[in-house]
Order: sequence, then C-alpha cells, then structure tokens
Amino acid sequence: MERIRQSIYLSRTGLNSIEFEHEVLKVPLRVGEETSFEMFIINQGEPTHVHFSLGEEIKDKVMILQDKVYVIDEEKIAAIVKLPKSYAGAVAELGTGEISVSAGYGATKDSFSVEIVEAKEKEKGKEKRKEKERKESEGERELEEVVRKEKKEFKVSPGERVFLMRLAVSAVAAIFFFVLLFFIIPFLSNSPFYFASALIASFLFIFIVIYNF
Repeated sequence: MERIRQSIYLSRTGLNSIEFEHEVLKVPLRVGEETSFEMFIINQGEPTHVHFSLGEEIKDKVMILQDKVYVIDEEKIAAIVKLPKSYAGAVAELGTGEISVSAGYGATKDSFSVEIVEAKEKEKGKEKRKEKERKESEGERELEEVVRKEKKEFKVSPGERVFLMRLAVSAVAAIFFFVLLFFIIPFLSNSPFYFASALIASFLFIFIVIYNF
C-alpha cells in the first residue's frame, strides 16, 4: 500500500512561515475501513509551537493523534482517517475538508486540503490487470492449440510409415544391386566369385521387384 505523507516546512521563507508539500492531500479509502497518513514537520527557524485544527467537513472522519506539538527541528504527527459504512454510495458527501496549521502561538496560520476519495481506482487497476492476464493466458492457449494442430498436420500416419520403411529398404537394396552390377561383377569376370556375385545381384533385383509389388 502506498504511504500517504504531507511535509510541512516552517520558517523556510521567513519567520514562522508555513509551506506544504501538497496543497491537496488525497486519501484513498473504502467505505467501512480506515487508513492513516503522516504529517512530517521540518522547522528551519527557531523552535516553535505548532497547532492543528480540523475543518467542519472532516471532523467526523479525521483524527489527529497530537494536535499540539513543540517543534525544535523535526516532528512527525500521525492522523487516522475513517469512513463509516453509512457513507456507502454517498460519494458526494465525502467531499474535501481543511486541516489548519498555526505556528508561533498563532502568529501565522495556513491550511491544506484533505480529499477523501473512494478507493475504486485500485480495484479497477486490479481488474484491468486480471483482464490483461486473462487475455494473455487465452493467447498462450490459442498459440499452444495452433502448435498442436501443426504437429498433428505433420504427424505421419501408420500407412505412410509403412510406405516410408518399404521405400528405405528398397533404396538400400537398389544401391547394393547397382554396386554389384556396375562395380563388382565387371571386375570378377575371371574370378570364381563371378557366378556368386551375379547370383546375389539377381536375388537383389528379384527382391526389389517382389517387395514393392
């Protein structure tokens, strides 16, 4: 969860001057829940008393845990924000209120706005992320389905496998036949192995013809 913080600068531009990091501090909150934010006070002048007060619009929703503090250098003040369930659906009533800050026993006073907003944007963000993840998951499934279909298309059927095996056996037998016929038998014309080689070549030829019939 993102940390909500307001920085308050004292005596940065002049004696007891008051400046805010955020002119409007937005506090996202769901109805029926509570959250908190910090006010970090940085004093760049003489030690001074600082007093906080709430505007009427947010008195029933915001509680400052320490509304008076003596600031020498730096101090941190926590505030709690609550939205009762009675505010459900009444977005317009959440509105904006003021937190007033005075310094130097009231010598200077300024305020910043606190806007309580329903924390629906985060939920929408989560829903968008879930939708994106769902679409990516569907895309991955579709891709897997296409790959499976392509694999099926290239899958060799049993009949095709038998044909390829017969073709491979025939090719090997044909190679042996031509080797015997053109390379071995011519050199064995006067050899006692001539008849045996010719007989083997004949058997190979007959085998090729019968095997592929």
